[in-house]
Amino acid sequence: MARITAEEKEQKKNQYDALIFQIFTEEGWDAVTYDRLAKELDIGKSSLQRYYPSNLFFATALQGKVFPLAIQKLDLSSKSAFIQSWLTAYHDENDHIFHEVIRMLMANIMNHGGAPATKSAIGRLIALLAQTLGEDDAKDAVITALGYTIYSYIEQ
Repeated sequence: MARITAEEKEQKKNQYDALIFQIFTEEGWDAVTYDRLAKELDIGKSSLQRYYPSNLFFATALQGKVFPLAIQKLDLSSKSAFIQSWLTAYHDENDHIFHEVIRMLMANIMNHGGAPATKSAIGRLIALLAQTLGEDDAKDAVITALGYTIYSYIEQ
């Protein structure tokens, strides 16, 4: 079997990343699976695992793409406005992107503390919010919003 060049590998990764982003935005995080990707790409799951060692690494395909979509839904003017806008966006039945971004973050956090991309996203959110609220209130607001998100799973 011929080895692929670094350029070909990068092209394949970009193709796979684009499909992950498409499935994620159209159907949600739960639809992004090895089986689904392998079927759509007409390749074996083992080929995908060379690029994404575990399903946590699917989040790397979304890096830099979903944060801007999610952040536009949030009101960063105060702690209470942030939390309320988070809850409103999370439960918005007409736009599932924020909900799916948070579900992905939660799934990654719950799985051994999350992938580096997940930790980075939370850190960026806190840093952005800290510009208005200060570091401590920003962390508290994000922790509170994440707590409400976890609690909402109980009510489902």
